[in-house]
Amino acid sequence: MPMPLNLPRTLARAAGITTASLAGAALAVAGLNRLISQTAPAPEAPMGLTPERYAWAGGDCVYSVGGKGQAVVLLHGIYAGASSFEFRHIFPLLLRNFRVFAPDLPGCGQSAHPPRVYDPETYIDFILDFVQQVVGGADAPVHVIASSLTGAYVIKAAERRPDLFERLILIEPTGIDHLAVAPSAWQRFLGKLFRAPLVGTALYHGLVSRPGLRYYLKRQVYHDPTDVTDDVVDAYYAVGHVPNARYAASSFVGGSLNCDIADEFEMLTQPVLLCWGRHATFTPLEDAESFMERNVNTELAIFDHSASLPQEEEADDFVTQVRNWLRAGIGSRY
Repeated sequence: MPMPLNLPRTLARAAGITTASLAGAALAVAGLNRLISQTAPAPEAPMGLTPERYAWAGGDCVYSVGGKGQAVVLLHGIYAGASSFEFRHIFPLLLRNFRVFAPDLPGCGQSAHPPRVYDPETYIDFILDFVQQVVGGADAPVHVIASSLTGAYVIKAAERRPDLFERLILIEPTGIDHLAVAPSAWQRFLGKLFRAPLVGTALYHGLVSRPGLRYYLKRQVYHDPTDVTDDVVDAYYAVGHVPNARYAASSFVGGSLNCDIADEFEMLTQPVLLCWGRHATFTPLEDAESFMERNVNTELAIFDHSASLPQEEEADDFVTQVRNWLRAGIGSRY
């Protein structure tokens, strides 16, 4: 069939309409991204204290500190909207016996958010520097309570510098059965997609929208969905929308934060208390076996009414078990 004389013009017009439509859509997405960023509320101090600042080499760090006694450092997990907020219930309880430090990790909370790909060494270096330069662990070893993926980084740090760490409390750590292998090509693609200026920002805003956060918290984080109040969602929403918050989250999605700690955990000399929510889904209770069988200095505390955050859902019991475990191993000064 002969080509119609007007076909090229028709195709050109169609292409022109498509280009204009795409340009309009891009402008609309950019405007929506800007509106969401500009209208997001500022995060509040999670512990109700005036935050301190640590001028770390990789960017300023915000942290809360209080209490007297041996130092306990609280290190939250890494995910969209992550911050020391997850320790807000146990922080005041621990102040009765310890001097407690709760930083927002690099790329999280109210700390600096450099637009970069984050990797395990970023956090291992930060942990070592924070313990030495802020807490003073070079003079007296510290206890650490670390959650999820950050527990893997604490294991690495404690194996490298055992003199800085006395006892480790790890809340559902990763690094053996989960988040232990190099990222796949698909994960790397997702990480790049989330870092893309326009599309990545829009995807991230969808992930940390209030409905998205509410769904995630109810399905993956809390065992009792009634714990996911509007105030909790609002707190995660505010932290998740500080400038450049998507870079740490995109590093998690892209697999660049994965960290294999099986060998290091076997070599740890510090006693370890594993704390596990019985209803955890992302790192299920069965994962604890992989840790227990690799190190005889490991004990397990199970929290029957919790999922991913026993320090949130069973704060009183959590602190009681942690305090008793520390007292049994070190003496009666607590």
